[in-house]
Amino acid sequence: MAGRARLVGVDSIRKALDEGVSLARVLVGEDDRSVDVSALVVAAEAAGIPVSRESAREMRRMSESDEPEAALAVAGPVLPSTLDELMGSPGLVLVLAGLRYPSNVGFILRAAEVSGAAGVVLETAWKAGEREEALRVSIRADRFLAVLDASTEQAATSARDAGRRIIAVETSGDALPWTTDFARPACLFLGSETEGLPVAVLETADVIVRVPTRGFIPSYNVQAATSMMLGEYLRQTANARS
Repeated sequence: MAGRARLVGVDSIRKALDEGVSLARVLVGEDDRSVDVSALVVAAEAAGIPVSRESAREMRRMSESDEPEAALAVAGPVLPSTLDELMGSPGLVLVLAGLRYPSNVGFILRAAEVSGAAGVVLETAWKAGEREEALRVSIRADRFLAVLDASTEQAATSARDAGRRIIAVETSGDALPWTTDFARPACLFLGSETEGLPVAVLETADVIVRVPTRGFIPSYNVQAATSMMLGEYLRQTANARS
């Protein structure tokens, strides 16, 4: 999570609240009505911090331990709510243009959050319930990751205004993932396998990246291509909080 940190336990979260530390979200067990947890929830909500009540299984998974913590929190700024706020935030931004399947979008949202991206912009003509399905597949990554809807044109303009490089992923590219500079603020554009990226995006891109293939099928599933790009982003920024 770009510019963010994990806080574990009621005491550490309460201390952060008392010290005025910015918290993006607090998570507590859905059935935990203990005095300490209830008081923490009241204090967090009074401070305008979103509180999520999670299942014991989810709290255990998020706690990264055999026993679930009573409370967890994301220390850092509140998630951006506008395109310009997102583009002005630290960390990689992904733009998904015309992806049709909620499963693909959900996978990418989760991968983006796990890799510490700042957020994802979606240009998708959703049918009823499909956006919610994508968020479900992502294991509700939108709790910790900005997920905004905008056109690719709006995203490209906002990225430029924020000083971000535009990196397009397309089979026609002449750059490779490991020759692409992720050290500077960037916006990664990915399209559907059938339509690809709009010509306008390719024309304005600073670099067009091709993920190499060796088989007969000419391209990867967008999930796989995104994962390889995020892996390279992580490799290059391993020692940086960007």
